[in-house]
Amino acid sequence: MRNRGLVTMKKTKKRRRPIRPAARVLKVLAPESKAIDIQKHLHGCLAGYQATPSYGSAVFFALEAIWGIAADVRQRAADGLLTPGQRESEWGMNPRSEVAVPWIWIAALGEAWDRYKSEGGPVGQAFGLEGGKGKNPISKNLDQLLGERAIARWVWHQVTSKRAQGEQCTIEAGIQEAAEFFNCSDTTIRRAWKRFGQEEKGRPTDRVTT
Repeated sequence: MRNRGLVTMKKTKKRRRPIRPAARVLKVLAPESKAIDIQKHLHGCLAGYQATPSYGSAVFFALEAIWGIAADVRQRAADGLLTPGQRESEWGMNPRSEVAVPWIWIAALGEAWDRYKSEGGPVGQAFGLEGGKGKNPISKNLDQLLGERAIARWVWHQVTSKRAQGEQCTIEAGIQEAAEFFNCSDTTIRRAWKRFGQEEKGRPTDRVTT
């Protein structure tokens, strides 16, 4: 991207972060495309906020939702899925293009910006993302929340896929497979399923088969 009056930042070597569970799930559920299912991503952000409602959580998931929208556009551009009128070499998509953003995230970021302008201080604290000295950033806990949602999605996908093929597969069997796939304890997987399993099943009245 060409410099349009912006300060050129010196590139620094970043530490490699572990692959997020959501990224691992994507490789399994959509191996032929790097694109994300934007509606599922947005639904997941809303579910994440509803599971831990707070000011900082709203801002975090607002940024996560917008990141997902941007990533979706970039990937659709790379896959050649944008029309000639939408494509733009520098930004991937014409900067004047309109995209849908749920109001809750616009409201959250608007409130955060108001706080920053009126109260000042570090942006992270004004946005509710940094807890101040001696406190963990909110992202540490919410990244875990996003991971648990992705794990629950993987479990339900495995169970429904096998059942569709005529195989007997219980939720517990899916949990054990997930523990091996994500290289973590079945207790961790079971906690993720307990928190987000009903969301993934889509019908709160469904009973979990053990």
